[in-house]
Amino acid sequence: MKKLMIGISLMFLVQSAFAQDLPQPKLTPTPTMERHEPLIRQGIALHDRGDFDGAIRSYEEVLKENPDDVIALYEMAYSFGEKKDYKKSLELAYRGAQYKSKQLFGFYVLIGNNLDNLGRPQDAIKTYKSGIKMFPEESLLHFNLGITLIGQDKPDEARVSLKDAVTFNPAHPGSHLRLGDLYFKGNYRIPALLAMGRFLALEPKSERSTYALQVIQDVLGRAATRDEKTGNINITLDTSAKTDEGDFGVALTMMGILGAARHLDKNKNKTEMQLIVDMIESLLSIMSEGDAKKKQPGFAWNYYRPYFLEMKARNMVEPFCYYIYQTSQSTEVAKWLAQNTTRVNEFLSWSKGYQWPRVK
Repeated sequence: MKKLMIGISLMFLVQSAFAQDLPQPKLTPTPTMERHEPLIRQGIALHDRGDFDGAIRSYEEVLKENPDDVIALYEMAYSFGEKKDYKKSLELAYRGAQYKSKQLFGFYVLIGNNLDNLGRPQDAIKTYKSGIKMFPEESLLHFNLGITLIGQDKPDEARVSLKDAVTFNPAHPGSHLRLGDLYFKGNYRIPALLAMGRFLALEPKSERSTYALQVIQDVLGRAATRDEKTGNINITLDTSAKTDEGDFGVALTMMGILGAARHLDKNKNKTEMQLIVDMIESLLSIMSEGDAKKKQPGFAWNYYRPYFLEMKARNMVEPFCYYIYQTSQSTEVAKWLAQNTTRVNEFLSWSKGYQWPRVK
C-alpha cells in the first residue's frame, strides 16, 4: 500500500508540473559509487548501440542501491525517451529535477521534450522558459524551445530562440541548421546562405547535410538562370528582401550579376566548383566593401558575416567551399580534398578556434 501511495503522489506531482512552473530543486544527490561507474559506462555504451532496454537495466542496478544517483537517473530517463516511452521518461526526469545537481538543466530539457512528444507543446514551452530563467546560457534549452515553437508555427519567436542557441554554443550544428532553414523559408536568402554554410563547416557529410547544401545551391542558383531555348540570361532581383537580419541588398543585387557571369564565354572552361568558389569570393568581397563596413543592426550581419569575412581575409574560401560540398558526390570535390589536406586542416583549425561574438 505504501508503494502505491508513493506512486500516486509522484504521478500527481508530474501532472501538476504540466500546469505550472516546476518547483525549485531541494534534494541533494548522492555521488555515484565507485562500483557503479562501470555500470553507468556500460549503460551509455548500450544506449549508443541502440540497446535502450539493456541500458535501462544497467541504470536500474545502480538506482536499486543508490536511488539518489542523478547521473543514472538522467541517463535512464534519456534512454526511455529514445525508446519513445515518453511517459516513463517524463516521470524519471521530473524526479531528477527535484535535485540540486549539474544535470538539472538536462532534466528540464528532457521534461520539455517529453511534454512536446506527448502532445503538450504549451507545457513544454513553459518548462523550457523556466529552465532558461535558471540557466540562461544553456544552449540546448534555447534550441529545444525553438524546435517546439517551430512546431507551433511561430517562426519569428523560434528564430529568436535559435539565435540564442547559436550564440551560447556556436559549435552545435543543429542550431545553425534550424536557424538557416527558418531564414530560407522566411526569404532571408543571404542569412540562409551564411547559416547553412556554418552548419556544413561543422557537419559536412550527413543526411541533413544534403538538405543544407540544397539550400545553398538554391540561393546561389536562383539569382540568375539561362533560357536553354534562347540562350538569354535572366537575372532575378528580389525587391521584397527583409532587412531586420542586416541589409544585404547590395549583395543580393550583385549575386544576380555574379550568377549571370558564370554563363559568359570567359568562364566556359571553368569547373562547377571553380565557379562556385569565384561566386562566394566575390560575394564576400561585396559584403566587406564600402557601405558594408558601416555598423548596422541585424543578427546575421553581426554574427555570421564577420566569420565569413575573416575566412576570406585568411584565403580560406576555397577549402571551405570544397569541404562543405562533400555530399554533392562530385569526383572533383573528392579529388581536391584528397590533394589539399593541409589547406583543409588549416581551415578547420581556424574555424574551430574562431571567437564568435555575443550578439543581441
